[in-house]
Amino acid sequence: MARFIVLDGVDGCGKSTQAGLLAAELTRRAGRPALHLREPGSTRAGEAIRALLLSREHDFDAGVESLLFAAARRQMLRELVAPALAEGRDVVCERFHPSTFAYQACGGGLPERDVLELLARWANEPAPDLLILLDLDPEVAARRRGAPLDRIEDKGLAFQRKVALGYRRYAELRRDARTVDASGSVDAVAARIRAVVFDGR
Repeated sequence: MARFIVLDGVDGCGKSTQAGLLAAELTRRAGRPALHLREPGSTRAGEAIRALLLSREHDFDAGVESLLFAAARRQMLRELVAPALAEGRDVVCERFHPSTFAYQACGGGLPERDVLELLARWANEPAPDLLILLDLDPEVAARRRGAPLDRIEDKGLAFQRKVALGYRRYAELRRDARTVDASGSVDAVAARIRAVVFDGR
């Protein structure tokens, strides 16, 4: 049975690299191509919303950001995720609800409940089968990432520390979220992720 798996975490934690490796491993094991997505993005509308959100030309507050993220996510779920799962293809997505909770609620100061209710009501079908939160010290992640590349990365290390705490808070609230240590080599982190995905550890 096809699965919808999310990898999430602070900027610079290795989501893109690990999502690509996991998608390749799922493809190898299933014998059919897994779908690798990024969020926001992946659809035409999602990429346009992504460009808007990350552009330094705009100064959105956390509420506007949440609504835009939810809109992009809903489009991706309807246009790409649901059809892929119906075809029996696994889906791996970089970022999902944990990001909006960590960045806009915990980092941006929105009420936790409001953000969770927005996402559950408007951008949650189909829901992920597994949420993997890549846990990495924000200072280590910042060194990996390098210079800020967009408006959200511009918010700095203090903001990223709040975000990291937000991911831990999300893991406390959601029993379906699994935290994985994202420190160490790419291969070491990939092995930890495989243990969760394939062995349930």
